[in-house]
Amino acid sequence: MEVLEATIRVRGEVTFTSREVGRLTDTEPYVLNTALYYALGLASGRYLDTSYEPTYLADTEHVAPDLYVSPAAPVRGTAPQYTTTTYNASRDEYVVVNYSAQDDPYEGQNLPTFGRRRSLTQGTALRAYVLTREQSASAVADRLPTYVRLGKKRGKVRVDLTERPVRLEDGPYRLGHPIGVDDHTDVPVGNVATKSMQPTPLIMSGDYDGEYLRIDRSDAPRGPETIELPRGLVFLGERR
Repeated sequence: MEVLEATIRVRGEVTFTSREVGRLTDTEPYVLNTALYYALGLASGRYLDTSYEPTYLADTEHVAPDLYVSPAAPVRGTAPQYTTTTYNASRDEYVVVNYSAQDDPYEGQNLPTFGRRRSLTQGTALRAYVLTREQSASAVADRLPTYVRLGKKRGKVRVDLTERPVRLEDGPYRLGHPIGVDDHTDVPVGNVATKSMQPTPLIMSGDYDGEYLRIDRSDAPRGPETIELPRGLVFLGERR
């Protein structure tokens, strides 16, 4: 197995609704792999969704057994950069019904949408890991785009990929990077920290015992020298 380290650098404004406080929508500095598979071109969904039912499993069925993309978290030693925007405009839904004048249920009403949103902005650096099984890391790197769009407003980000040496080991270890709660079958044995996210929570850290991957980052300018991840990670594997 080979590992790609993906450094995601925000080049515009990236907005997710991580939480809502009154009329403020806040963006956490984490990107779930439910978003990264689509952004990186590894999966595609329906252009227009009228069923409001997630299709993550079907959309990634062809790629999940061979390729695992972790959630993205802030690069250690850096601070996420934010901008706060106040808006007062017409409704901001993805699809807006345009009624004829005689059938408009909002006729004679002025119903603007107003509030504030706090978004990630230029200078924010996040990191994710891409684990391959059947393909080489270099072959996967050739497929992945350098620039992608993320978030509700389709903010621009740059993706820089670095191949990292990795070896398989067995024994006790501590999770070194967030994973989805449904991405692995093993249960942490202690020191568990989770983060509530939608649509899937994250395991931020925890002690495990079993086979794991030790990623060598000794030549990296920033962050820990090694990262430990469980072996056998599969995107939403517990739901398949």
